[in-house]
Amino acid sequence: MQPVEDRYVQSRFSNTFPRTVELTCPHCFKQSVLEARSWQEHGQQVAASEMVCSRCEERVLFVQLLNEDGAIREGGLFCHPGSARRDPMPGVAYLQDLSGPLARTYDSALKLYNHAEWGASALMIRHLLAGLAVQLLGEERRDLPLARQLEALPDDLDLKRPLQDISPLLDSSGTFGRQFEDEAAIDKVSADLLLELAEQLMAYLVVMPGSMDELKKRIATAPVPLRRGNTGTA
Repeated sequence: MQPVEDRYVQSRFSNTFPRTVELTCPHCFKQSVLEARSWQEHGQQVAASEMVCSRCEERVLFVQLLNEDGAIREGGLFCHPGSARRDPMPGVAYLQDLSGPLARTYDSALKLYNHAEWGASALMIRHLLAGLAVQLLGEERRDLPLARQLEALPDDLDLKRPLQDISPLLDSSGTFGRQFEDEAAIDKVSADLLLELAEQLMAYLVVMPGSMDELKKRIATAPVPLRRGNTGTA
């Protein structure tokens, strides 16, 4: 089940249950309005409705979590299959800090994707990758082809720095290292920061390499579309 933000709900019934929701349909991949005819409550915690896509007329299951008084729970709307729409990546504000034009290019690529403009979205993503490489590389490598720019990134970008920057914090004399000597003195703020630190380290050391390897395998085995005018015959 995929969460559905309240901003995608266009209209509601008198009991505040969603009546129409605008999403990228998971069946036809078009931005569509899905309409509910009715909602059925199941027990006292959840209600469900099948909404129909205005374009392809396929059905999408929506589930609404309820409060104890039977009112809809804020942030409690979900759908299955999930919307084909992609939301901005976590941490997109850092891209804005690095380069406003790059952030706008990413936003454009996302909007094109969400309107099922696959080719235009892919070209915009290529511009994004090229712009990102140019932003991070030194002047002498900015005219290289994109593939060579990506190969050169480790030479100009210190990928070890994140680990080197946090290691003093965990040293016996560091901010967190000293607290480990008396675990009873560690408060919620410190525990939150340590957990966030551990999660970012795992994302950097474990999740990113694993997901990149999986993505590389999927790219290698993905079917290659025929070019226009190519019938596939000799």
